Amino acid sequence: MSRLADKVALITGGASGLGRGIAQRFQEEGAITFISDVNAELGLRVADELGVHFLPQDVASETQWESVIADILGRSGQLDIMVNNAGIFSSAPIDETPLAQWQQVLDINLTGVFLGCKHAVRAMKNNPGGAGGSIINMSSVVGLRGQVGGSSYSASKGGVRLLTKTVAVENAAIGIRCNSIHPGIIDTPIMDPIFSAAPDADALRTQIASTLPIGYLGDPARDIGNMAVYLGADESIYLTGTEMVVDGGMTIGLPR
Repeated sequence: MSRLADKVALITGGASGLGRGIAQRFQEEGAITFISDVNAELGLRVADELGVHFLPQDVASETQWESVIADILGRSGQLDIMVNNAGIFSSAPIDETPLAQWQQVLDINLTGVFLGCKHAVRAMKNNPGGAGGSIINMSSVVGLRGQVGGSSYSASKGGVRLLTKTVAVENAAIGIRCNSIHPGIIDTPIMDPIFSAAPDADALRTQIASTLPIGYLGDPARDIGNMAVYLGADESIYLTGTEMVVDGGMTIGLPR
């Protein structure tokens, strides 16, 4: 399993959920894998478990982006794959959403991705042997449609979708690709508060799964990690500016 052999990759928000699943698959496919996260304690533990490198990072800080990229280039000399995965979730009606909450979600989910793209492009332009690389931005199915209570989250993920296309068209001629992944309901820790608040967590899980044509919740490594491997590997070299919807059929309609 060496689809990413010798490729240097950075995954933000890599200490849990989708980021951890992607890091697991990248490591299995031979990448030199760095994960970053604002939670240093968890990040160090996960890095040890997976056999990857950890760097502490707040993705909303440009100074920290400069430091993280410089560290990776100093150790490995290049950056081939950038996965802008770090993000937070919030839900509230728009008339009850504090400006500070809106700003925090946009700072992390959208500005953080902008900074990741900016500094990844700068690094990839100087990769040994000529410019080239793959930028993978984590959006969501709610980056494609609205969601009740999702004003800040949907706006941030919709912004990621179009930012991705702009980065793609700006850099296609020099071999830097940029694509977005749009997950549906994936079984990650972000779902834990929902299940723990339910009178019967198993019944709620079954109910949610029944609304998906495919009939079950997604898995971080199998479903999102494998898609990220494909987008990072040379086999997807002709793919840029594309929306990869990995949602078990969530956006195509209700099951029979």
